[in-house]
Amino acid sequence: MIAHLVCAISLVVFYILQTTIVAQTPLLAGYSDLILLFIAAWSLQPKAKNKWFWTLVAGVLISLVSAMPFFTPLIGYFGVLLFSVLLQNQVWRVPLITMIIVTFVGTIFQQAVYVISLQVSGAPIAWRESIDMVILPSILLNLIFAIPIFAIASELARRVYPLEEEL
Repeated sequence: MIAHLVCAISLVVFYILQTTIVAQTPLLAGYSDLILLFIAAWSLQPKAKNKWFWTLVAGVLISLVSAMPFFTPLIGYFGVLLFSVLLQNQVWRVPLITMIIVTFVGTIFQQAVYVISLQVSGAPIAWRESIDMVILPSILLNLIFAIPIFAIASELARRVYPLEEEL
């Protein structure tokens, strides 16, 4: 129960930071996505439970404030979650390096889903321009925030899950 409360509060805090501060500080046309980073960091925690549920909640929250079609943030976030879970379970045991890889690949995946979604909806967006102006700056910003958010998620998971095991 306490893990759900901590995860919900964390999502709300990152959601507020995402929609207020981060939305006002772009690099060219790219933005950092704190929710994506929290999903990646939380899914890399071995004791974390209900990762899929919290990814759905985060995707719905971002879909409500985003100008993208409703399903687009959900596809991006679930892709990041799936990649992080697969990478954690199959390939790597060093969580910090895994977080950096998931951030890099996940940002590319999410931004590609956004560009494809906008192109399907009829927006005249060129790939070259979107890579130069949006995707690369977003990768840089996400990589800057990846390590602090991973540290926060790790500390939260370390403090929350031993409490549940004691009960």
